[in-house]
Amino acid sequence: MNWKLGYTETADGIPSEYLPARVPSDVQLVWKEAKGLPDWNYGRNYLEYKWMEDVFWHYETAVEVEDRTGKTPILRFGGIDYRYTIYVDGNVEADSEGMYTPVYIDMTKYAGRRVGVKCLIHPIPKVAGRPDDRSQARESYKPPVSYGWDWHPRLVPSGLYEPVELRYEPKLRIVDNDLYYEVSEKLDSVKLTAKVKTTLTCTRGAALVLKLFDADGLLVAENTAPACDGQVSLDCPNPRLWWCRGQGEQYLYTCSVGLVDAGGLLRDTSRRRVGFRRVRLVMNADNWGTTGWPQTQAYFPITIELNGRRIFGKGSNYVPTEIFYSRMTRQVYYDTLKCALDCNMNLLRLWGGGLVNREPFFELCDEMGLMVWQEFTMSCNVYPDKPELLDVIEKESISVIKRLKSHPCVVLWCGGNELFNGWSGMTNQSHPLRLLDKLCYEYDRFTPYIMTSPLYGMGHGCYLAITREGNEGISDFVDVYRTAYTEFGSPSPAPFEYIRQYCPPDELYNVSADNCWRDHHAIDSWGPETWFRRSEIEAYYGPADTLEKTIENGLELQGESYKGMFEEARRRWPATSMAVNWCFNEPWPCFANNSLILYPAVKKPAWYVVRDALRDTMFSLRLHHLRLRRGEEVTVELFALNDLPDSVKGCSYRICTDIGGKTAELGAGRLDVFEPTSSKNLGKFSFTVPADAPDFFTLTVEASDPAYSSSYKLYCPFGD
Repeated sequence: MNWKLGYTETADGIPSEYLPARVPSDVQLVWKEAKGLPDWNYGRNYLEYKWMEDVFWHYETAVEVEDRTGKTPILRFGGIDYRYTIYVDGNVEADSEGMYTPVYIDMTKYAGRRVGVKCLIHPIPKVAGRPDDRSQARESYKPPVSYGWDWHPRLVPSGLYEPVELRYEPKLRIVDNDLYYEVSEKLDSVKLTAKVKTTLTCTRGAALVLKLFDADGLLVAENTAPACDGQVSLDCPNPRLWWCRGQGEQYLYTCSVGLVDAGGLLRDTSRRRVGFRRVRLVMNADNWGTTGWPQTQAYFPITIELNGRRIFGKGSNYVPTEIFYSRMTRQVYYDTLKCALDCNMNLLRLWGGGLVNREPFFELCDEMGLMVWQEFTMSCNVYPDKPELLDVIEKESISVIKRLKSHPCVVLWCGGNELFNGWSGMTNQSHPLRLLDKLCYEYDRFTPYIMTSPLYGMGHGCYLAITREGNEGISDFVDVYRTAYTEFGSPSPAPFEYIRQYCPPDELYNVSADNCWRDHHAIDSWGPETWFRRSEIEAYYGPADTLEKTIENGLELQGESYKGMFEEARRRWPATSMAVNWCFNEPWPCFANNSLILYPAVKKPAWYVVRDALRDTMFSLRLHHLRLRRGEEVTVELFALNDLPDSVKGCSYRICTDIGGKTAELGAGRLDVFEPTSSKNLGKFSFTVPADAPDFFTLTVEASDPAYSSSYKLYCPFGD
């Protein structure tokens, strides 16, 4: 199809000009390519795109609708963002809103002629009277992050971000194939069921044929049921289960459903990959409590039990990889997900402020063994109990659940981000959340659901190396118990040469809230210094002579802080069951952020440190502080960590410091075996910081097998 695109101020206006439009794409990208608009990633150029959110966009084309015997012409819109009206030859054929539900238009009445097609995309949804911020999204199901966040500019996409196709489908065809399964309690069988809608009237002799093929394409099981039943099931004995990375294989089957007419002729087939796993969310260790009189269920359950095995969830919050959804290709997803896999992660939280990713994302997570905590598109807003909003939520969420539930990687549904907080004001009685709970139970009851994050017992924060209360970030981890750390972080500026690519030369050395340093979230994102924490960096390293050196110090500090946070969460297993930092990636170049990789998939120094902190098997030291006083008596605790389901042969170790260039041994020992899925305290060791200690020194666990060794940088305050 050859599309053109124009815009008007009103819905019934006629564009004054049209530009050739590539589909799939976003309107901003079409206009940029044709008009030569500047790169939105550079400086403050994104501001030149803001006007595009308030006009009506006209996608128009013409199609020849053929009259094919035995076929029905179907015009399919894969993904429209966001509010749309679709016309064919001037007739309204669809009028709705939402991003995740494909639109199917039966073109039979237009067969045999050429017709005009127009998709009118309305201005982005806004709540009247609200400022230009995320609250404008509170009465829609559009990702609120696009309205501006502390790491995302105000740049709100619109467009046809998935392909538009004219298909010729069998008149007797499968319209919907809703696949679900149940793994037996003993994990030794699976019952697989396909609920199928067809265009076939209830005809005697017509059948549905369900087949299951293994990874090599060999038939494993097969069953047939009358098409009039609307569903067909089969049993698969001794299935090969899907596991996350580090726990077993990522085995995937292929399932097909065939529609056979009364004469035995196969009319249509629907195929998809599926992985079998049983996932539950269970209580953390010792969390029922002994309060006497009944009060509540205590802390919420947040330990993932996969195929009967409790697993420590180690990972990150994954945000949109691009500002514009049509740019989220399989290769883009692969580049970021491979970074997560190589960082020894097994869990990604798909944060509710963003969108539900396109299909290649989930296919890759299935293959890589990355578990996905999928949130619905709500964050940091009060979403009202309005019937019109609930209708959109229901339609869109059903589409999402039915599309994703056959992906074994999706192990947890969540209503959205930070909805029970004061800035959101929702409760478990809010109708949108009660509706989502109902839909998840109805369409995917064997995958857990929680209403929001955090819940009682879980933690969001801290986000800094030194908190606003003056504590070190790692001290908060040691001193305050959480069942799961589902957002936490430590910021750093981006490398200087990276910033140079996106910052005008006259602003490069002027770190100010009055220029693009603010727009790229280094300054005044929340609080004057966030995310470029110069005073925080100097509290560890002292003032630097150059901006480049300050940045270099900040990049190193981020890694050291993250190391302490991630490892402390792991040391608390099984009472603590997750460490999922904020955040993993970025959709555009932030000059400072908590992220581990820069846009588009550039590893920061902290990525390498976190990779080591998340090794499946390692020695780990508990440090209450990174900043020490000269003359201070310091006590550390040694732990043996093993996330693997099997025991690992141990080795000897010794704990050393290198103060003043001299190696001093604090203690030594031998561990015979790293026990399966364990955190084991091996004892305490103490030393005194010498009065003449240097500004920096290291504390190391030297293992006879270097793969398990760990090293920690420590800081002495300046001016002592």
